[in-house]
Amino acid sequence: MVEKGKATYDVKCQACHSTGPNRVVGPGWKGVTERRKPEWIMNMMLNIDVMLETDPEAQKGLEECLVRMPNQGLSKDQGREVLEFMRTL
Repeated sequence: MVEKGKATYDVKCQACHSTGPNRVVGPGWKGVTERRKPEWIMNMMLNIDVMLETDPEAQKGLEECLVRMPNQGLSKDQGREVLEFMRTL
């Protein structure tokens, strides 16, 4: 799962998110699984529009980054694979 998640990251996420702590466009992913619950991370990946409309933390992130995260059209399985990749960081 981790390898597939990294492959998805390389294609769909890398342009905006680093695997370190630094922000590119969006926040860096290092330690994200310690700061956020898995359910929240999955919702951000799979239901970004709803999260940006209803979740205060997602809205705060949008205010900081000033760029709306696009819907990448990930499947549930792809989201889980990316989450497992995040856990390795």
